[in-house]
Amino acid sequence: MTDTQTQIRDWYLDAVDYNQEPLLLLLDFLIYEKKVLIFDDPEEKLHFYFQDKFRGKMNRHLAQYKAKLEEEASGTKETSNAS
Repeated sequence: MTDTQTQIRDWYLDAVDYNQEPLLLLLDFLIYEKKVLIFDDPEEKLHFYFQDKFRGKMNRHLAQYKAKLEEEASGTKETSNAS
């Protein structure tokens, strides 16, 4: 392993720089929601989730995750009880 190996962090930063919303959604989902990746992981771990056999199911998961994020951002979903 070399110090120049591409990491998940690099993918994330590039996705931000190039406004790649679908990639950002995927990375957020895998890092924060499922907790199967971390920023220091090598990019090869991400390649696993690009397999064709996962595409349909992953797209459904991402659609649900996006809806959840939008609900949270709009405040339509109550996350805590007001006192």
